Amino acid sequence: MSIGSIMDIAKGALFAQHTALQVVSNNVANVNTEGYMRQAAVLDESPSIRTTFGLLGTGVTAKGVVVFYDKYLESSLAKQNNATEEWKTYEQYLSRIESVLNENNTHLSANITAFFNSWQTLSTDPTSNTARTDVEMNGMNIAWSIRNVYGELKKLQTETDNNVAQTVTKINNLLHSIAQANQTMYESGGNGSGEAAVVSQMTQYVKELSGIMDLQVSNDADGGTKIMTSGGKILVERNMVNELSAEKSSANDFYRVVWNSSSPNSVDITDTIRGGSLKSYLDLRDNQIAGFMDTVNDLAQSLMTEVNSLHSAGYNVNGTTGTDFFLNLTHDYAANIDVSNEVKADVGNIATSSSPVSTSGNDVALAIAGLGSASVAIGGSNTTYGDYTASTVSKIGALSQNAQNLSEYHQNLLTSLQTQREGISGVSIDEEMTNLIKFQYAYQAAARLLTTADTLFTSLLAIGQ
Repeated sequence: MSIGSIMDIAKGALFAQHTALQVVSNNVANVNTEGYMRQAAVLDESPSIRTTFGLLGTGVTAKGVVVFYDKYLESSLAKQNNATEEWKTYEQYLSRIESVLNENNTHLSANITAFFNSWQTLSTDPTSNTARTDVEMNGMNIAWSIRNVYGELKKLQTETDNNVAQTVTKINNLLHSIAQANQTMYESGGNGSGEAAVVSQMTQYVKELSGIMDLQVSNDADGGTKIMTSGGKILVERNMVNELSAEKSSANDFYRVVWNSSSPNSVDITDTIRGGSLKSYLDLRDNQIAGFMDTVNDLAQSLMTEVNSLHSAGYNVNGTTGTDFFLNLTHDYAANIDVSNEVKADVGNIATSSSPVSTSGNDVALAIAGLGSASVAIGGSNTTYGDYTASTVSKIGALSQNAQNLSEYHQNLLTSLQTQREGISGVSIDEEMTNLIKFQYAYQAAARLLTTADTLFTSLLAIGQ
């Protein structure tokens, strides 16, 4: 065992402790980095050598860097993040729908009541221009309320449709990031080890992607990550990506999600997406918002049909009949409902009597006023206008509250899992400071050993002289 061997041991120790210090420094620097996993240098005894005195140690070596990672916990986190993001999206948009339908904003119920009350007032004095003007004004108010509600719902539907396209772009970006991380993993040696930093990045990418859509995630023999849709369509395999695309449907001009769109074997997977924020956007656009739009449309159609049926059969002060009170529409009732041009041009065209010879008759006015409390056909069932609007507001309120409760529930579960993850993969400043001092002293000791070996070597040279 020579003095040179002592210097080699000291040099190896300096390198090993320096590596450990660098890893600790990286942990401290990333203490607030989302998704970062704590790393540690693996120090191992160098191979011993056989001498006349037996086996003697040759120091320490840095074998590599490991990451503190529990794949089963990370899998649970990804699944819980999927449910959390799904219900957070529902909570956000159902709350906005609730705001659109809120009576304080729409005044829909109040305008319906005022409209039929104005007909009741007109029935007491059918020849009054003031009462007729009031009926016209209330008719325009109720039409405006319906158009406004429908228009706001349409804006939300368009917004969620655009979110589908934007989300698909985000998915593709994450898929390419995962493929690049796979390539880095393979280049680092593979065999399931890879680089600690790549493991942290990959886990974060998968977590983000799982919040958007439901996935199947697995690992290959070289440590790479394979991503498939829940329906089995491959998105990432090794460093290859099958992108998704958002393509407008010719049926309704909404975006559909298409897998591997650049291939002749492309498949529309819209209806197979079962989780994440993307699923929420699709369901909100196609079912939730569309359902409430249909509700408002049915209300507009019923009002137009019921009022026009009585009004067009009556006679006005001009002795004419066959005039509609509301525009006679055949589709898009809620988007276009309005008082007819004839009534807007002359309130004298408002019919109040069923008799062509009695301009002061009021039976038609009374019949229309009675619609306010009568059971009428709306959307295939019989109910009153008051009950119909109240049940609509009640329904969205219940849906919004349920979404809020489920969002909080899944967020609490996610927080619990994240706390467990922090206990395994998170960086503890106190622990890292302790390690910093430990490796610092070890480095200083190795430096002292090198100095001592240098002194011995200098003394040996001096003897030789």
